[in-house]
Amino acid sequence: MEWFDKQSNIVKFILLIIPFVGWICELIVRWSEFLKKSDATNLVIALVYTFFGVFWFLGLIDAILVLLDKPMLFRAK
Repeated sequence: MEWFDKQSNIVKFILLIIPFVGWICELIVRWSEFLKKSDATNLVIALVYTFFGVFWFLGLIDAILVLLDKPMLFRAK
């Protein structure tokens, strides 16, 4: 998702640590990545984040990675 990628790391971090907002951001980023590349790996990752991302653990890992200026989990920069 281009809009999310253009934000500063602090804004991305804040968006990802807010429980419901973080999950929605994760869904949009993961599904847009799948729609852009349309491969099986991105489909599996999008489905995992859809059904298990709501538990906030995966979003927390991504928030920490974004804060450290690294790509999100299972996503190339």
